[in-house]
Amino acid sequence: MRRMLACLACLAPLSFALPALALTQPDGVTIPQGAGLQDMFTSRGEGINALADAQVIPETFVPSCSLTFEVLQRNAGYQNAFGWYNVTGSPPALADLHEFLKCSDGVGTIKPLPNIKNDPAYLGGEIGFYEGVITSGCTPNSGPQDYAYVFYSQSEYNPDSNQANPYIHLLIYNSTVTPKAFYFGWEDLIQGGDNDFDDLTTFVTGISCSGGGAACQTGQLGICGDGTLQCQNGMLICLPSNAASGEKCDGLDNDCDGQADNGDLCAPNEVCDKGTCVPSCGSGEFMCEPGTICNPAGYCVDPACLDVMCPAGTKCVGGQCVAPCDGVVCPYGQVCRVGVCVDPCSSIVCDSDQVCVAGACVEKCQCAGCPAAATCQADGKCQPDVCMGVMCAAGEYCAADGTCVDACTGAVCPAGEQCVGGQCVPKMDPGTGGGGGGVIFGSGGSENGSGGAGGGGG
Repeated sequence: MRRMLACLACLAPLSFALPALALTQPDGVTIPQGAGLQDMFTSRGEGINALADAQVIPETFVPSCSLTFEVLQRNAGYQNAFGWYNVTGSPPALADLHEFLKCSDGVGTIKPLPNIKNDPAYLGGEIGFYEGVITSGCTPNSGPQDYAYVFYSQSEYNPDSNQANPYIHLLIYNSTVTPKAFYFGWEDLIQGGDNDFDDLTTFVTGISCSGGGAACQTGQLGICGDGTLQCQNGMLICLPSNAASGEKCDGLDNDCDGQADNGDLCAPNEVCDKGTCVPSCGSGEFMCEPGTICNPAGYCVDPACLDVMCPAGTKCVGGQCVAPCDGVVCPYGQVCRVGVCVDPCSSIVCDSDQVCVAGACVEKCQCAGCPAAATCQADGKCQPDVCMGVMCAAGEYCAADGTCVDACTGAVCPAGEQCVGGQCVPKMDPGTGGGGGGVIFGSGGSENGSGGAGGGGG
């Protein structure tokens, strides 16, 4: 039950609505019980429904520079502690349980962590949170060595995780008032206890979800259905990777109305057939162009595609159903989406303290830092040290060895396009255009203004 609900919860932030499903324990009890959490949310001005908005995800988090930890409720017989640990793929050792709210910290206690990135205990990746249960009495000197057992935000590490259907011990809520902040409501008994999840309630600011940049489905039609997960205000949201556009004859639903290749899309005397504009069959001795035949519908088609039926989103080429990005290698820094090479960050809007890198919103380097041999720039992105001060011409990029490389190197553009100046552009008909055979880069891209190679005469 928990895994199924967690999966549905993953879909909740998407661009379509799902009916609210309350979480339940293995014995069928709906959680949370009682009004403790709801009353707290209401008193804090949160637009949170304790039942409908209860989540067991995200289980891990990406910390910003500054975090705060606050105790909001203590309604258990035990006095429990709260802290963080590094996510490593294995259960954390006792030494990696970094207690931040002690069992003796009362309701209203707020503790800041000014910059976790400077904490020697922080390994630089994602973090999880835990509740340390102290059953033998709490003292100011109590610590991880006194925990009877521990519950984790990563439920697979819980002491009862080996059961066929273990109990839920943590409910997670994304704040609707404070950006990048989450509530953690804990139960401290192995078998669920009273299920009110206010045994220990904590509030942490300065944390965000992980998983940004992964592919997802928005629930919209056509090309608008493909999306990219982005972390906004702490939660993963599936944002469309492609905007609706005018319909084209390409086997795709470009205008996202649920129908591909609908409308008058081709030149006079042509019709859209299997993603390609083809002429109607003529009359007389030469009914179709060489290499094509007249099909039963009266269209001139590739004979290899005569009896081929392609699924939506593909078209027939040489007898094969191909997707629009099959065989495409985009210029440096671009990706192929529905047959077009684009900047993966062109449609992404990040939070103010984030920057888009390779299609994913990440913390600016002023907070996240940079890897070795790289320097943080004013725009929040890291620049390799070998590229510092290097001025490349338009259509070039600075490679790992510090040299300028043509962004078109190795590029294979979509059909009907060629790579020029780092961009895939429509091919020009032979005989058109100017007499120069080369590309002259603008002076703005070169330190001395000379740019790239000049175009010689034919």
